[in-house]
Amino acid sequence: PQRRQLWARTVIFVHPKVNANGRPHVPTVPDLDVRTRWGSTYDMLQCAIMYESSIKHFVAANYRVLGDFDLSDSDWKDIKLVAGWLQMFRIATTQMSATNIPMISTSHAIFRGLQDQLKHILQSLPANISPSIHSGILSAHWKLSDYFTKFDESPYYTWAASMLLSFVSYLDTLTYDFTARFQRLARQQSLNELEEYLRLPPQEFHSCDPMRWWNSQRQRFPMLYKMARDILAIPGSAVAVERLFSGGRDTIALRRASLQPETIRILMILKQHIRVRESQKLLDRA
Repeated sequence: PQRRQLWARTVIFVHPKVNANGRPHVPTVPDLDVRTRWGSTYDMLQCAIMYESSIKHFVAANYRVLGDFDLSDSDWKDIKLVAGWLQMFRIATTQMSATNIPMISTSHAIFRGLQDQLKHILQSLPANISPSIHSGILSAHWKLSDYFTKFDESPYYTWAASMLLSFVSYLDTLTYDFTARFQRLARQQSLNELEEYLRLPPQEFHSCDPMRWWNSQRQRFPMLYKMARDILAIPGSAVAVERLFSGGRDTIALRRASLQPETIRILMILKQHIRVRESQKLLDRA
């Protein structure tokens, strides 16, 4: 407690009285790096950069105890460099964690963008870079490559990105079917939809909402629309699923542990419907 109080007094003495938004600055304890929390390393470095002057003053005032943790100018330079690199991962994590828009169609593009950025960083590293920093960015590149290759293990990422590759391969590998005469009309319709879709100019990647686009084209491409609807419903990350599991504890309290599975399912669906309805009311008011 005494050290926390000393830290607060140091921040008040060294740090500006107001933040960038003109509001009074409230001293906070520096963030820690938590292995189980996404983006915590970036948060820790950003907080350290914000309190750089306060940290230097605090360590100098307690050098007998904290002298071993004193950071040199070179260390601070490396911290700012790494924080800049981690920012792109933080942005990618935030994008992948979105739950109100389809993300599986952009997952491949996000990973590819991260790979390209890491390649550019490795190629532009100065010759006198710290070996630990070089090793860290190289390890990040290797780890991301491992994840990137996992896209080949599931076809859904490619399907979501193109919506057509699997359909084309399906048409190319059709074998004789005794019921083909009953499917001839549907197959011809599917092929016509595919050919017409392939002739369309590509949509703008950043501004086009895949779900809205396919919904607006559902009369024109009824079969491709159903395919797109099923694939785009797959979440791009586990955030939405984890959020539902976390909310399950609000439904299954200690005094209601004997609820039947179907009852729990209905309650969670009802809660989600109420949440969506309330959100829509707020949007209508705005």
